[in-house]
Amino acid sequence: MRTYRGVNRTTAQLLTCLFVLCAAAFSSSAQGQETATQQRHAPGKPVFVVIPRGNSEEALQQAAVATNVPLWSSSFKFNGSTFNYAMVGTNPASGSVATKIPVVIIPIRFQFGSTVIRPGQIACGDTQSALFRIKSSPLLRAAPFVVGVTNVGTTQYIDAFQRANFWSDVSTTSPGYHVKLNPVSTTAGQTIVVPPAVGGLIGAFCGNQQVGTVDINYFDNIAQGLITKLGIPPTSLPLFIAYDVFETIGGGCCVLGYHSSTASNQTYAVATYNDPGIFQAAGIRDVHALSHELGEWMDDPFGNNIVPAWGHVGQVGGCQDNLEVGDPVTGSAFTVTLNGFTYHPEDLVFFSWFARETPSRAVNGQYTFLNAFSGPQAVCH
Repeated sequence: MRTYRGVNRTTAQLLTCLFVLCAAAFSSSAQGQETATQQRHAPGKPVFVVIPRGNSEEALQQAAVATNVPLWSSSFKFNGSTFNYAMVGTNPASGSVATKIPVVIIPIRFQFGSTVIRPGQIACGDTQSALFRIKSSPLLRAAPFVVGVTNVGTTQYIDAFQRANFWSDVSTTSPGYHVKLNPVSTTAGQTIVVPPAVGGLIGAFCGNQQVGTVDINYFDNIAQGLITKLGIPPTSLPLFIAYDVFETIGGGCCVLGYHSSTASNQTYAVATYNDPGIFQAAGIRDVHALSHELGEWMDDPFGNNIVPAWGHVGQVGGCQDNLEVGDPVTGSAFTVTLNGFTYHPEDLVFFSWFARETPSRAVNGQYTFLNAFSGPQAVCH
């Protein structure tokens, strides 16, 4: 059975129960009742997962000869144990290196019987498509980012996060440090037919916009095949984009995104652009999921950066032991207005929180981009 870090077996079972109970309740509601449709939320709990796969040591060797995305590695010690980690880009302590990583956006059109949900369609309550908004977002375009009173740069959000993450180096010896997603290209839309056995429509949650689900194993097998079919080189990041379609684990909804790597160590990420109102947390909308997955891809590209156990925060009810920078603050968003549209990226957690560093090496001595935590995480029990 495939391991999903971030959603343990108990949580997966809970998600399944919530999905079944809520789906049964929703099935009795007439879709013509607009007011009731807009008030309810998608079944289950919005979560993110990572599928650990590949070998970071092999990937580092590949990166050294430019046959993988640029990677760097280091380690830290806590309570007498050494924890190794690998991240995308270069070591911020090594100087002002500006890294650019090509991104290939793969829009996924999901077909449920006669209904097709695609990123290229006009998003609910918008004049543009989900795909347009993603490509125009502060995840792929430059915007000014100020943390507290500190300007960390006019750049893409994930780059701003990483600069802030290692600000003790960036603000002194490496002011020109960057890890940017560039250039960005887009493939033709790829259609995935979803059999009833692995997914289906769960209703309309924003006007008449249908929302669907698909089993994560079914989708992931197809996604890996598309990377090969489309000839995306391992030096690029394949980015699978969906609109209002979520993955399920054991039938339980809703996985908003995940990241992983192929057996040959090519990293990739998956995220859904979703309409407002689908989830109770108001901030989980538009690029929230994508910001979560890109931040985690940057700092834990293979899902195997092990850190001292942490938990009981964010989407994590128990304990987990990986450097997944979005999980402790799932649903916590801030706004960035760019070209007249207001986006809702997620807060992300700095390295020092996981490494139990005091003081934090991040900007202003903070532990998250929005300063959500006053100190490092206590050891989880």
